[in-house]
Amino acid sequence: MAGYTKGFQASCLTLLLTIMSAPQLFAADNDEQSSGLAEMSVDEIAKELSNPVTALGAFHFDFEYRAYQGSLPDAGDQSAYIYNFRPSLPIPLDNGKNILMSMLIPVYGNQPLYYVDPPNNLQLPEWRVRQLADTLPTDKRFIDGHDHLADIEFDIAYGGVSDSGFISMYGITTVWPTSADLSSGIDQFQLGPDVAFGKVTPWGIIGARAKHVTGVSGDSFWDTNMTSLEVFFAYGLNNGWQLFSNPVIEYDWEAASDNKLFVPIGGGVSKTLKLGEMPLKLGLELQYYVVTPDSLGPQWLLTFNATPIFTSPFNK
Repeated sequence: MAGYTKGFQASCLTLLLTIMSAPQLFAADNDEQSSGLAEMSVDEIAKELSNPVTALGAFHFDFEYRAYQGSLPDAGDQSAYIYNFRPSLPIPLDNGKNILMSMLIPVYGNQPLYYVDPPNNLQLPEWRVRQLADTLPTDKRFIDGHDHLADIEFDIAYGGVSDSGFISMYGITTVWPTSADLSSGIDQFQLGPDVAFGKVTPWGIIGARAKHVTGVSGDSFWDTNMTSLEVFFAYGLNNGWQLFSNPVIEYDWEAASDNKLFVPIGGGVSKTLKLGEMPLKLGLELQYYVVTPDSLGPQWLLTFNATPIFTSPFNK
């Protein structure tokens, strides 16, 4: 029964991804839709794409490198490579707002697992280390986890920008138990609110997006309650260049004391250009964690992203 449930969930998510991605196959052939994007300058496209309620569709390809620290043995020698694919598709409405659909599909190249050998034979991923930090033995070792598809996130929201430039968005975020690694997956369906507020200014964009997810079904052996606050900031430098910062502050309500809070600071630079008629945004960002879990937590996060951009096929 469990195998059937997982197969059904994977089929549903595959269908959702197909629905979201298929419009790109014909959007390029629709001259009426393409003309609006073609008429936008690279600075306008760069600014619009920094907005979480943008009317532009995009395929975000993110490549992350994480370096860790912590009090567990050899925690400072650990690292992880993560590839994120984030398709987003807006549906413009007659009132100037958008229905916003997006997915996050993460694939881990590797990840540190804390190995508690016989008699337990536990391979503990980062989130389990945080929860068990007060009781973990400190004389064990880390091993590398294998590459795998992790849990997929699907968000749907309603939002837009007012005449005064005020950004607002209200939605729901979901996390599906699709991890192909049984030792690191949470194996719970998670659900929660997703809201964003900000301001579009002559020089760029500033705001914040808050989410909270909690486990509502699946494995009940542990609890899941995670809050995140993403700050989004972009400052235009002309000719498609931007300075930007997108730190994500997180709080794990189920973690042990001194292992709950993540606070990164940093920033990066991006360049938007056009390859023929297709706009493309490239960015590089470095974050340093001024607060991170004591036992095992990220210390540095380096992210490179490439984002092809298209006009939503639902534009009128």
